[in-house]
Parts: sequence; C-alpha cells; structure tokens
Amino acid sequence: MTTSSCSGRSDVRANRRSVVRCSARRHARPLTLSCLVACIVVAASWSGPLHAQPPGVPEDDPFADELNPVPKQPTPPRPTAQPKPGTTDTETKPTTRPTLPVPFPDSTVPGEPAEKPKQRGDRVRMAPGDGEEGWEPSPAEKLTLEAEKLDKAGDLAAARDKLREAIKADPQYTLAYLALGVTLRRMGDLEGSVDALSKGLAIDAQDPELFLRRGIAWFHLGLHGIALEDFEDAAGIAYDDPRPELWRGLTLIELGRPLEAINAYAASIRRDRTFTLAYLNRGLAYLSSDQPRKAEFDFDQAIRHDPSDVRGWFNRGVAQARQGRYGAAIASYSEALKRDPRHEPSRRNLEAARGRAGR
Repeated sequence: MTTSSCSGRSDVRANRRSVVRCSARRHARPLTLSCLVACIVVAASWSGPLHAQPPGVPEDDPFADELNPVPKQPTPPRPTAQPKPGTTDTETKPTTRPTLPVPFPDSTVPGEPAEKPKQRGDRVRMAPGDGEEGWEPSPAEKLTLEAEKLDKAGDLAAARDKLREAIKADPQYTLAYLALGVTLRRMGDLEGSVDALSKGLAIDAQDPELFLRRGIAWFHLGLHGIALEDFEDAAGIAYDDPRPELWRGLTLIELGRPLEAINAYAASIRRDRTFTLAYLNRGLAYLSSDQPRKAEFDFDQAIRHDPSDVRGWFNRGVAQARQGRYGAAIASYSEALKRDPRHEPSRRNLEAARGRAGR
C-alpha cells in the first residue's frame, strides 16, 4: 500500500519499533569465534524499465513504504524484452535469475587466528587464553584446546574424537557439545550435529549459540520451519547479536515470506550497523521484490562498510540496471572487476550493460 509522505513515515517508524524483539533472558555466555564468510553469486536481470515512483512516497525516503511495499492493486506483468534482429537472446535477458545468498560459515579469513568472544564464525576457543592468571584447565578443557589445534590444522576427524573424549571427561561441559556440533556439521554429519547441540541444550537451555548452531544444521537439512524456531530463540536470548536475525531472514526467504525476511534483516542491521551480510541479503530481498531503488541503497551501505568486497559493487550494478541506469551499472561492474578481475558475472553483465547503453 502507498503512504503519505508524513503519516507514512511515522507509521513505518512505529512498525519498525514493533518488530524489535525484547527478552528478559540473560546474555549469552561469550565464545571465541572467527569471521563469518558468505559465498554469493548473483546474475543480473534486464527485465524492463524502472517502475514509476508510487504516488505519495517522497523521493528522499525510499523506505517510506518498507513494511508493505506491495500496492493495493496488482502490478501488471512487465513486458519481456524481445531480441532485435541480429542480436542474441543473452543481450536482452539474463542468463540466470537472481538468487539469494546463504552465509557459509565453514571457513575463516586466511591466516586469521581465533579471536575474542562474539566473533562470527565456526571455530571457538574453549577456554581462557594462556595469559589469564589463576586459570588451570580441567581435563575436558585441555582436550577441547587440543581439538581446536587439530581443527586449525584441518584434521576434523581427530578434532571430533578429542571432543568426544572431552564430553566423557565432563558430561556437563556444554562448550564441548557446541564444538562437536559445529565440527560434525562441517564434516557433513548434519543429524549428528543436531544431536550434539540438542544434548548441550539439555544442559543449558539458555545458551543462544547452541540454538543458533542447531538452527543452521536444521536449515541445511531443509527443515526450515524447525530452524526458524531455533533462530527465534537465539535472537531472543542474545538480543545484541545480529547473526540470529540474519539467519531468520534467510529462513523466511526459503519459506517464501520475503517481506518478513526484509524485516528480519532490518533487525539484524539494528543490532550491528556494520554487518555487511545483512545489507547484502536485504538488498537482494528487495531485488526479488522488484524494489531496485531500495536494493541499491543497501548495496551502497555494504560498499561503505567494506569497499573491497566485490559483492557490493556487483549487486549495486544489478540494482542500477534494473532501474534502466546502465551508465551507473557499467561503473559499478567496472569497480567490481577492479577488485576481482576474474569475477565472471561482473564481466558478463558489464558487456550486457554496454550493449543496452549503446542503443
């Protein structure tokens, strides 16, 4: 529905406040995690000219109708561009449809050591650092530290076995269950991962990291409805962590609920204004909802926080091309290729954009 330029903004602000989740439950126990890395490959779509700006939506506020971007009357189908004589089909329509990315938290930045609590990745430091005074590791903690070294060396099977020894040494040591669940998922044993994380939750049902990691395992098993519940619990406990809301958005996309996914990504951004993955995913959700102007804004934010990431520039070019701004798209694809000269999607789209701009 469209909104007026004044009341629409106040309504949206009220609606945005209403989606903030509040929880009286305690903060998560800190863990040491490495950086989350996503693999995103998206192709451009040249499906027609830019839609007219909806009446009553001010030009300086592309998010005035954010919570309900679908107009009251159905939008008629956009005509498919027909190839001109002597041209190929790929010059007028995309080779593949845009797809939404899924974070792939199974790798870390090359050379990056395990970091301090609340970092975003798979490896976790199971005990305080060597410099902490007065700390003597228990047998279970010693075994998990050995497992961490094996994990860093790439020997996941040996790390798994050490973690199972740690659980035998201390069946109440929840961090060993967490590490085991992550290791099993990385080895492809999703059911085993769910089982290990569930055992950890039976000991501590207020650990958000256990909920988050089990939700990721459910997600990869294709059980998105169950995964959504785990992400909800994780978000409610660790309400300053942006990752549960990000995964909640990804799950809602899989469930065919893109407008709710947009709000979940917005909640993730509110928790961390520099979380590039949330901007990238929300921008792609806007593209899938035929809102390229809003998508471009999010890709701009992703570029602002990480200008070296080719994904922000590439997706920005897609959003600009969707608006018929082929000159701007050419510039964005060129910037993407500066960062990664081997990025084939940017090269393909650059050629297509030049062809459209020359007509």
